[in-house]
Amino acid sequence: MKLRYLIISDKKGTLETNGNFSQLRQIMENDTIHASIVDRFPIAKMASPANFISLLYYFGLLTITGSDEEHKAILKIPNEAIKRLFYDYIKETYEETGILTIDLSRYEAAMKQMAFNGQWKPLIAYLVEQMEKSMGIRDLFTGEKAIQAFLNVYLGLSALYLVYSEKELKKGYADLVLEPFLAQYPGLKYSYLIEIKYIKPRGKKKELTPGQIETIKEEAGKQLDKYSPDEKFRKSIGQTTLKKLVLIFSGNRMVHHSEI
Repeated sequence: MKLRYLIISDKKGTLETNGNFSQLRQIMENDTIHASIVDRFPIAKMASPANFISLLYYFGLLTITGSDEEHKAILKIPNEAIKRLFYDYIKETYEETGILTIDLSRYEAAMKQMAFNGQWKPLIAYLVEQMEKSMGIRDLFTGEKAIQAFLNVYLGLSALYLVYSEKELKKGYADLVLEPFLAQYPGLKYSYLIEIKYIKPRGKKKELTPGQIETIKEEAGKQLDKYSPDEKFRKSIGQTTLKKLVLIFSGNRMVHHSEI
């Protein structure tokens, strides 16, 4: 199924996202969606937002896990492979509609620095810079999950890492995990755990103080320290050096980034 034809509309020669894309983003950001499954609909109505979730379900891209008090189905992404597929669709949609484009040569050079030399700041700074510059992207960001989804999409462009969001580790769920693909790239030197903190914008005169940032950073650091001893995760990253990163956002701006 060409999902792009369901989430991109061509209006007088201009490509733009539609209501289906908003639903796809909602699934990625919230992990689940509540919807009524439609039994049948004409082919002409296939792209209708009212039928979109049903299509994803019938194609095996969503699984029903229960029902809510309104008797709507509770659906979620069945596995990490399908989640990665959705992230790819989001990336392609950003590119085709002109919302965001990435300089792949610059990206790949920065990713290699991150993977082999532990220099992660250039890549994170570049991705955030693109996010802040794109009006289309800025308008889509409404919280931590949206930023997490964006970083998952673009950190996952590289074949060097397996990227997971909300990965279950010891005593919790890590926001983002960059697990080195050692089976194909045994020379990789670094792996990453990333904790994202989002603070609702407070206006120009109400910026976060250094003390507030330090408090948020300490909280994030404690969470990362809980995740890192996970035995299964430690085995998956082999002898690579684990770096634990804290990224703090206020709106679409990154106000702090550090390693603990």
